[in-house]
Amino acid sequence: MNKIKNLSQKEIQKIYEMEKIIQSNRHTYPIDQIISEARKEKALDIIVKTILSQNTSDKLRDIAFSNLKKEFQDLRHILKEKPSKIQKLIKICGLPRVKTKRLKTSLKVILKMFPDPEEMRKEPEEKLFYFLSSIHGIGPKSASVIMAFLGFDAFPVDTHVSRIIKRLGIADGSRERIFKLVSPHIKDKIVSHLFLINHGRNICKAQKPKCEICIFRKICNFYQKK
Repeated sequence: MNKIKNLSQKEIQKIYEMEKIIQSNRHTYPIDQIISEARKEKALDIIVKTILSQNTSDKLRDIAFSNLKKEFQDLRHILKEKPSKIQKLIKICGLPRVKTKRLKTSLKVILKMFPDPEEMRKEPEEKLFYFLSSIHGIGPKSASVIMAFLGFDAFPVDTHVSRIIKRLGIADGSRERIFKLVSPHIKDKIVSHLFLINHGRNICKAQKPKCEICIFRKICNFYQKK
């Protein structure tokens, strides 16, 4: 991935401070367990789960994914099934028509390029990121998620990560811009990604953030302004 070096030294230093805090507190959340379990999953399962997780909770995603696995022992069979049936199975996680189309499109393109999806783990990082992010329905954020759980060094930027990065005063703008600016400077990408997601859900919430107990208070622009 191209390294875009247009953060100030102060902002880059704040990234290092943020990561230091994360590493000191990483056991607050079951991050190592999440990584270990996710990287044992099949590549195709990771791809399908990532698409289902778009704009929904992990809980609802997991129910939809379980429905698919009960119906299809091999997720390749999604390609042969009628859209209406797929929509019914994944309805609980929202946007069933959109996600059914994304599943079918993505699986078709990926399986054409990788008849054995596990081979993706052996691809050069830049090449695989470009391939996945170019697929309609995946894009840069979902491509980063897929790669992170395939074992690559990736730093996906979702709603929670974006919100925290903005509040700390590290970077602003779209999630894609934040990803491009911040990712090159993150050392332990998957750990930082998972920590910030959990921190965003539990402490740095969109509404009524719990600033008084936040471990990032001392380096947070949002808290200092409050």
